[in-house]
Amino acid sequence: MIVVEFDAPVDDAPLQVTGFELGHVSLGWNGGAYSSRQLGSRGLLMVYLAAADMLNGVTTLLAHPDASYLFTGTSSAWSFALRRTRRHGLQLRTPAGRLLCSTSEADYAIAVWRGTERLLTAGTPIDGGPMTDLQAAIAAFPDAYRRASIAGGLYDD
Repeated sequence: MIVVEFDAPVDDAPLQVTGFELGHVSLGWNGGAYSSRQLGSRGLLMVYLAAADMLNGVTTLLAHPDASYLFTGTSSAWSFALRRTRRHGLQLRTPAGRLLCSTSEADYAIAVWRGTERLLTAGTPIDGGPMTDLQAAIAAFPDAYRRASIAGGLYDD
């Protein structure tokens, strides 16, 4: 089981959430964690844009059997890579290639979706660029997930 958390903002909450707030992304699983917090202020990233990017990455992975995904946090030195394998599902790795964990595509997809829901529950940005990107990613996600599920694209080896 994997969990995705978006933490924003790191400073006192502004009166209006603009969508450009800096915060952190954390990935956790049984026995481990990988977080932009490990880099302190160098790991800060625009969390609403990061959520949209991660949702788009899930959609790409689900739509293309040979796809891989490299998350590069905007304005951040923190990143991770996902690669699909037949034997181990998705493998989450550091940019240097160190294996962090293996998870199923379905578990990763749901973790990103739930993390995004929690982020939006905590504070929804006003209309603008980041919100438009996030809304487009949210709109594309259910259909991609449903198509992959029907086609048998989600497997747990």
